[in-house]
Amino acid sequence: MTYAPAKQYLLIGPETTQGQPVTGAFTVLVDSLKPKDTPKWLEDKSWRGSMGTEAFAEIQGVKASEFDVGGPVYADSLPFFLRNILGDLAVTGTPTGSGATTLATAAAAGATSIQTAASIPAGTLVQIGTGPTAECVTTGTPAGSGPYTIPITSPAGGLAYQHASAQAVTPVTGPYTYAWSLLNSGSGQPVSHTLTHYLGPTATTGARQYPGASLSELVLQFNAESELLKWTGKGSAWPSVPATTLPPANPTSTLPIASWRTTVGIGGPAAGGTLVNTVTDGEVTIKRELGVYYTTTGVPTPYVIQRGGLSVEGKLNFGAVSDESALLYMLNNTQPQVQIISSNGLSGASLCVVQLDMQIAAFTTAEAETSKTAVGYQDEFKALFNTSNAGGSGGMSPIRVSVTNNVPPNTY
Repeated sequence: MTYAPAKQYLLIGPETTQGQPVTGAFTVLVDSLKPKDTPKWLEDKSWRGSMGTEAFAEIQGVKASEFDVGGPVYADSLPFFLRNILGDLAVTGTPTGSGATTLATAAAAGATSIQTAASIPAGTLVQIGTGPTAECVTTGTPAGSGPYTIPITSPAGGLAYQHASAQAVTPVTGPYTYAWSLLNSGSGQPVSHTLTHYLGPTATTGARQYPGASLSELVLQFNAESELLKWTGKGSAWPSVPATTLPPANPTSTLPIASWRTTVGIGGPAAGGTLVNTVTDGEVTIKRELGVYYTTTGVPTPYVIQRGGLSVEGKLNFGAVSDESALLYMLNNTQPQVQIISSNGLSGASLCVVQLDMQIAAFTTAEAETSKTAVGYQDEFKALFNTSNAGGSGGMSPIRVSVTNNVPPNTY
């Protein structure tokens, strides 16, 4: 039996313990995936009285894997990878219009129940708080006669953030907005994921898993003339293992976003007086240091894949310009805000938006483009760390990436 590459697909699932594979059920739509196992080889070149200069033995050393992945941006699956490389998350929903209440007492991070001024029916999805510490949880059966004790049934780990008394508790529905920033609290380590790649030849399930997958780079690209909004990523993982179970491919109906729907703001939001109408294409690159560590534990797999520092850089190309603004961003070192928004233009539960906010962008190069029929500029910038883009874990972040979709909270 032979296998057609056209039938391959990719599943993803968040891990509880890095490197321990999980059966991901979410189908990630990509058009490129290049996984590669990378065992190290230890050569025995000791002299043996023979005319040999190469190894007399190849002994397998430690093992890991690498991967490159990418394709059009789908607003329902990109957040898996944003969580992987950034880590900090705030979630807001669309208020249902009824049942809103407030916290009767303060709630600690990790709490598996809250006290509220009014009762909340079991199975209600509520948003607690606003801003960088907003989060959505599903409630259990209420108890008490006021204040009411409301169990949290999802997520299993309880609250991600602490919340002060009197903060809003609001029943919500989709669409939801997920805002990702750099995780700075605790160990600063985002969640890892298991990638499950169905290709065919693997015995029993036809798929191999790459546990502990951790991104070292994520690039978002747009070109108004000719492209969909696209992304690429690369990273490291534990060595691959055969999948023991394999859910079928289950692609959602979400469609990619055409790049011409993208708007760019410099010096303010991508609207009004700071909307820039001359950007033709661009990209934003998020990079993360990775360290793959091996220890004397008797196993050849990683002890940990440690995430290190994060950096963000970008490119914007300006076409048919009427002034030197694209040059002066660099020459005057104004370090303006840059906002990039790509929306599918729909409404309600069908709305999909990818929004990049970089509060301080230092433009480092600006080169005149004279090879086309209209003068333009090719600019590069670095996004600098600031508190405006920081999330609920505090500290600073060079970027906040927000994604609006109709995927229920606690999926990613």
